[in-house]
Amino acid sequence: MRSGRVWSLRYHLFALLLTTMVLTFAVVSAVMVFWRVPQIERASLQALSNEVHDVAERLELLLGARQARLELMASRLRGRTPEQAGNLLAANLRGDRLFRAVYLVSPRGRVEAVGLAPQAGGRAQDFVGSDLSSNALFKAVSAGQPTAWSGRLLSALSGALVVGVAHRDANGRVLIGEVPPAVLLDDLRSVAGEDAAMVWVVDGSGEVLADTEGRYMGRLNLHNWPLLQAALQGRPVPADFEFERRPMQAALAPAPTLGWYVIASMPRGWGHPEVRSTALYAGAGFLGCLLVGLSVAPFWAGRLVRPLRAIVTRAALNTAGRAGGSPWPRGPVAEFNRLSGDLEAMGHAVQERERKLQALFNVAPVPMVLTDMDDAHSFLDVNNVWCEEMGYSRAEAVGLNSMELGMWSSTQRNEALLRTLEDGSFAGEAEVICKSGEVKLYQSFGRVVRFKDQNLVVWGSINIGPLRAVEQELRALNHDLEARVAQRADALATANEELSDTLAQLRSAQTELVQTEKMAALGGLVAGVAHELNTPLGNGVMAVSAVADETRRFRAAMLAGLRRVQLQDWIDGLEQGCDIAGRNLRRAADLVHNFKQVAVDQTSSQRRSFELGEVVHELVVSLRPTFSRTPYRIVVDVPAHGLRLDSYPGPLGQALANLIQNAVRHGFDGRDHGTVHITAERGEGQTIRLRVADDGVGIPPELIGRIFDPFMTTKKGRGGTGLGLHISYNAVVQLLGGTLTVDSAPGQGTVFEMRLASVAPRTATTTESEVAL
Repeated sequence: MRSGRVWSLRYHLFALLLTTMVLTFAVVSAVMVFWRVPQIERASLQALSNEVHDVAERLELLLGARQARLELMASRLRGRTPEQAGNLLAANLRGDRLFRAVYLVSPRGRVEAVGLAPQAGGRAQDFVGSDLSSNALFKAVSAGQPTAWSGRLLSALSGALVVGVAHRDANGRVLIGEVPPAVLLDDLRSVAGEDAAMVWVVDGSGEVLADTEGRYMGRLNLHNWPLLQAALQGRPVPADFEFERRPMQAALAPAPTLGWYVIASMPRGWGHPEVRSTALYAGAGFLGCLLVGLSVAPFWAGRLVRPLRAIVTRAALNTAGRAGGSPWPRGPVAEFNRLSGDLEAMGHAVQERERKLQALFNVAPVPMVLTDMDDAHSFLDVNNVWCEEMGYSRAEAVGLNSMELGMWSSTQRNEALLRTLEDGSFAGEAEVICKSGEVKLYQSFGRVVRFKDQNLVVWGSINIGPLRAVEQELRALNHDLEARVAQRADALATANEELSDTLAQLRSAQTELVQTEKMAALGGLVAGVAHELNTPLGNGVMAVSAVADETRRFRAAMLAGLRRVQLQDWIDGLEQGCDIAGRNLRRAADLVHNFKQVAVDQTSSQRRSFELGEVVHELVVSLRPTFSRTPYRIVVDVPAHGLRLDSYPGPLGQALANLIQNAVRHGFDGRDHGTVHITAERGEGQTIRLRVADDGVGIPPELIGRIFDPFMTTKKGRGGTGLGLHISYNAVVQLLGGTLTVDSAPGQGTVFEMRLASVAPRTATTTESEVAL
C-alpha cells in the first residue's frame, strides 16, 4: 500500500502542538460567538420595539399639534366675515410650517376663505367659491365627530395625495387643513434619529410612505408581507423575516390617528453590526493564537525529539551488528526510556523467536521443505512430517534435490512446475514417488523468500488423494440431483404460467371495477342534479301557467269592458310570475352550469389553470342535491382567490368527491347528523393544503394503514367496492404531483389532507386508466 508524504517526528509534534493550541482557541471562540449572538439579537429586538413605539408616539404628537392648531384657528374665526377669515388664515400660515393650505368651508360645501403657506404657490382667491361638498373629510366631520383625519386625501390645491384634518365648529362651518406628507415625514425622520435600524412608515394599504434610508418610499408595498398581515388581522407580529435575501428582525407599532404603521428592522446574523464586530474580534484572537503557536511550537518539538534521535541511532547500530554491547540511551522522557528498554528486550526476543520458528517448522502437521532456488532446488531442510510420509531421513534428503532422490516420474513435468516459481509463488497438484515406490497426489504450495543474497523457496504439501475419491462420489450424487432439479423447474414454470394468466385476469377485472366506480359516481351526481332541477323548473312552469291564466282572464275582461283595477291586477300578476319564473330559471341555469363544468372535468384529464375555490364550489354545488336528502351538511371554507393551480381539475374533483362520499358512507353510517368541513390554505414552498374533515365515527387503528389499498372496504357486499380511496390516492400522487394522508381515531372523526403542487408535473399522464391504476 502506498503511503503519503513522510514527515519527521519533529514536524508531527510541531503540527500537533500548533493544531491543539489553535483548535482549542477556535472552539472556545466559536462557543462564545454562538452564545453571544442570541443575546445580541434579543437585545436588538427589544431596542427595535422601544424605538418603533417611541416613533409612533412622536408621530401622534405631531398630528395632535396640528389638530390643536386647527381647532385654535377655528375658534378665532368665529363671527368673522369671509374676508376677515381669509386675512387671518393667511397671517397664521405665513410663518407656520404645520399646514400648507387651510380652507374655510360653509355648511353647504362652498369655500369661503383660503389660507396658503408661502411655499404652496398660487393665489388664495382662485379657490374661493370652490365646491368641496364631495370632499371626504368634509363628509367625515359632523356634530357628533367634529374632527376627522385622512392619510390619503386628494389636495384641492394640487390634486396630489396629502394628509388632511378637518374640524366643524358649532355654526356648521368646516376648517380643512392640508399637510404635505413630505413635511410630516421629514419631521418624523428627524425624530427617528441616526440609529443603525431601518425605520419605515407604512399606510394601511402597505405602501411605504417614508424610510430612513430614502430608497423605498413609493417603490415598495408591504401589504402581502406576513409582518403587516399579522398587524392588520390583530395577530402577534412575527419578529423574523427575509428582505432582499437578507435575514432581518423587525418590530411594528400602529399610529391609529392616520391608520399608519411604524416598522423598524435590523439585519440578523452576520449583517448585524454588533454580531459582525464580535466575530471579527474572535477572528483576530484566532490569528494571534496562530502566531504565538508558530513561534513556540518549533522550539518545543525540537526539545522533545532530541532523545528519540539517540535511540534511533543506537537501533541502527544494533541492526548492523556494530553496537559492541554499548548500553541503550536514556533521557528525560519516560516513554522514550520505555521504548529504549523495549528495543533492548526485542533484540533478545528475536533470537528466541528464531529458535521457536525452527521448532514450529519441525512440528508442522503437513510436509514442509526449504530449498535453494539458485542451487537446482537442493533441500536445505525438511520437517519430521515430510520424512514420515516420503520415507527419507533428514540426512538422506538435505543436500540433494527431488530429481536426485527420484521423486518425479517425468523430468519435463518437474521442470514445468519449477518454472511457475518465476512469478514468486506456486500452487498446483503434483504426483510424488515416495521412497517405497508408492505414488501419492499432493496439493503443493511454494513461496519464494529472498534472504540477503539467497533465493529460498518454502514448500508445503497436502495429500489430496483421499479427497479426490470423495469428489468422485459427490460428482455422481450431483448428477442425480441436477436431474431432480430439472424436473422441479419444469413443474414451477408450468405453475408460473398459470399464475401469470390469473394475474392478468385480476388486473383486467380491477380496471373494469375502477371504470364502474367512476361511472357510478357520475351517475349519482346526475341523479342528484336532476332531482334538484325539478324544484326550480316546477316553480317556473307553475309561474308561467299562472301568468297564462291571468292573461286569459284579462282577455275576457277586455271583451266585457276593462276596468283600471283589473288592468292593475293583471300587471301585478304578470310581474310576480315573471319574477318567480326568472329566479327559478336562473337557479336551474346555475345548477346546469356547475354540473356541466364538474362533468367535463371528471370525464377528462385536461390540464388548465384554475382557482381551487372555484373547482371546490362547483363540486359542492353539484353534490348538495345528494346531501339535501340526508341530515348531513357540507361546510366550505376555501378562499375564492389566491390559491391558483396549474393542474388537472378533473382528477382533483374526483378525488375530493370520493373523500366526501367516503365520509357519508362510512363516517356517518348509522348517525342522524354529520358535517363535512372542507378547508384550504397555502402551505410551505409552492404547495397548497386541502383538508376534508368529518366528525364521524373515525377509522379503527388496525385499518388505517390499509385504507388506500384497492378493494379495501368494510361494506363488501353492501354497495362498497373499496376503490374510492384507492382512486383518490393514485390521482393525487401520480397525476397531481402531491400527497394524500389521513389522521383519524375512533370516535374523533377523520381528516384527509392533500398537499398539492401549485404546478403539476409535466411528465404526468392524463388518461383515466393511468389515473386509476
